[in-house]
Amino acid sequence: MKVNPERILPSQDFLKPKTLTYILACIKNGNLDKLPPSPIVRKDSKGNMIAIDGHNLIAVKLIRKEDIDVHIAKSANDGLPEMSEADIQRNQDLRDKFDTVLVDRETLEAQGINTFSDLVTRYDSILKR
Repeated sequence: MKVNPERILPSQDFLKPKTLTYILACIKNGNLDKLPPSPIVRKDSKGNMIAIDGHNLIAVKLIRKEDIDVHIAKSANDGLPEMSEADIQRNQDLRDKFDTVLVDRETLEAQGINTFSDLVTRYDSILKR
């Protein structure tokens, strides 16, 4: 499902600079087939989408003002088709974090990280090249 990245809430307080640089290089060089798989998100009790994984790709799409294809998981076992090692890892992250991202989200809100925009501002030197 394609969504505006502004509608997705982060569940972690960091991004990976090397991964951000890699994603930006893939886009710049037209190597879209080398991008990470679609992020997996879940909805909270209010219907908000919370990222379980794929934070770096979501951040890049937010900066580029592009919609992003996400997989909305309804349970810890509702993952991506396992066609690559990256898909297998995303599904493991889903199983590990499906419930804990709700608590992680609350922790981030207490730290003042309410949106991906709040998170992205910490990485302006990489993302605004």
